[in-house]
Amino acid sequence: MAIDPCTEYGLALAVEDFVPVVLAGTGLIVLANALGKSLPAVRAGALFGGIVVMLGGLGKAVWKLLVAGPCVEIPILEQMLFPCLAVGFSALAWALASVYVGKVVSWLPFALVPFVGACISGAARNLTPMLAIAALAAVAVGAIASMLAARHGDQVSRVLFIVYIVGTLVLPPLAARPHQTEAVQWAEQLTNTGVQLCFLIGALRLRGRLPRADRPSVPEGASIS
Repeated sequence: MAIDPCTEYGLALAVEDFVPVVLAGTGLIVLANALGKSLPAVRAGALFGGIVVMLGGLGKAVWKLLVAGPCVEIPILEQMLFPCLAVGFSALAWALASVYVGKVVSWLPFALVPFVGACISGAARNLTPMLAIAALAAVAVGAIASMLAARHGDQVSRVLFIVYIVGTLVLPPLAARPHQTEAVQWAEQLTNTGVQLCFLIGALRLRGRLPRADRPSVPEGASIS
């Protein structure tokens, strides 16, 4: 039986959905700026990625608010989430990989993966492939950020990014389950808020530890492998 979105979300729950979006968006912009200062050539790509991810999250939050309040459904606002996450996180993963190895790496693989996912989703008329790619790219962002934190001796940030990775892998399948009670939705959403707060704190800490472009950023012989 189809679920009526206008009865699925309470107004308070829809309003709270903006909190993890703001936390995540702030963390991504902080991280993008830090990467740009460490390796200026990736600044534009990193900022692009952070902004695209934030726009996708805001679109979904606005969609939820509209269906919970005046019961106005604009499908594109919901459907833009996974494509935006896939593209944005892929761009950020490219920037992080470049900073990790100390030089700009090829952007082609990072652009090709979401493109292929978009083609598969379009052919199947299903956004599940884009969800998988978005999750994979988000995990890559958390993993490389954790590696950078460990390289610069920040074990707290390393753990915070690991918590973010776990949340990225666990929360989406839980949230996708149908017929959830409002209490369960609140528990999932508040957990997501905590996960995104971990990412923001990790990004703020990493910003203070990444060396600027005028100082060496990678030990000699370091690689991403």
